[in-house]
Amino acid sequence: MRLWKKGICLLLAVAAMATVTACGSSSSQSEEPVSSSEVSSSEAAGEASSSESAGEGGTLVVYFSATGNTQAVAQTIADSLNADLYEIVPEDPYTEEDLDWNVADSRVNVEHEDPDFRPAIAGGVPDLSGYDTVFIGYPLWWRQAPNIVWNFVESSDLAGKTMIPFCTSMSDGIGTSGETLAAMAPDATWLAGERFGESLDEASVIQWVESLGLSTAQ
Repeated sequence: MRLWKKGICLLLAVAAMATVTACGSSSSQSEEPVSSSEVSSSEAAGEASSSESAGEGGTLVVYFSATGNTQAVAQTIADSLNADLYEIVPEDPYTEEDLDWNVADSRVNVEHEDPDFRPAIAGGVPDLSGYDTVFIGYPLWWRQAPNIVWNFVESSDLAGKTMIPFCTSMSDGIGTSGETLAAMAPDATWLAGERFGESLDEASVIQWVESLGLSTAQ
């Protein structure tokens, strides 16, 4: 009888140990891997940087900047709205010689003379599905956005989004450049754009952004 009782106790002890081991194994396997949704805009080519809280309804500031003027405005807008930032990077970067519009056969002149030409964007266009509002900035070339910005607008899914153009220029106003972009993406809602000078005036940029009545929550 004693041997029988000892046997029963031994079986119960083994069963209890197996249960504990199984529970511990199940717990460790159920943990989700840690991941980050943040992608740096400096990773060449082409994905929009997104904060951990970004999602549906977010705001993105897209820009192409040849000399840094438009970049400064774009950064100010993004900072004021706590928005994400994306730079349109040419697959073939522009050199100083490329940008010399005084030379008849310079790259910018050749591209301007061919309105159907679309300079390639490094990495293609990003996924914009998490954004409802998109600012799009550019230097004003011949009173229009550069061809590479046209490429971005035509290649992106902008349906249902609110688009807000802005540009930098030494003297010209934004003119019809925003209307030209709007015609390329008619399924978006386009607001009136704004022109800023070559030297950054943060106060003017922030005042314009505030006048739009956009939420700063991202």
